[in-house]
Amino acid sequence: MAIISRNMETQERIISTFEELQSAIHGLKSQIAEFEILFNQACNRHIASDFQKEWLLDRISARHAINTMRYEGLQLVEESVSAYRDYDGLFLDHKQLLQSLELLMLNHAEEEEYEIAAIIKKWHEKFAHAIYFVPDFSY
Repeated sequence: MAIISRNMETQERIISTFEELQSAIHGLKSQIAEFEILFNQACNRHIASDFQKEWLLDRISARHAINTMRYEGLQLVEESVSAYRDYDGLFLDHKQLLQSLELLMLNHAEEEEYEIAAIIKKWHEKFAHAIYFVPDFSY
């Protein structure tokens, strides 16, 4: 069994969390594209029904707006975390990385953008867990 340093294990956990973030961003981007297609189809149905399907447009628009807001929140997290990544793909200054996410979260809360602040908080917790994990040495 190979022994790896605590720093490398931390790096692996942070990188894994960052990849999870990127996957979530990619998934939301795909959903947003799908909702744009659905919206166009709903517009056509609304017109074909003599403008009787406005409720459908409203539902699709609301869902699209939620996904777009989530996407923007995740992009903010990705930009903030990427600032602490070096050319080798390793993350430097873990404490500052977490402080940066916390400041970003608080700034959005002050601006009363609570949904975005909640998204940032979720990812702050995920990165904090990746950084401050406690390994299990029991056998």
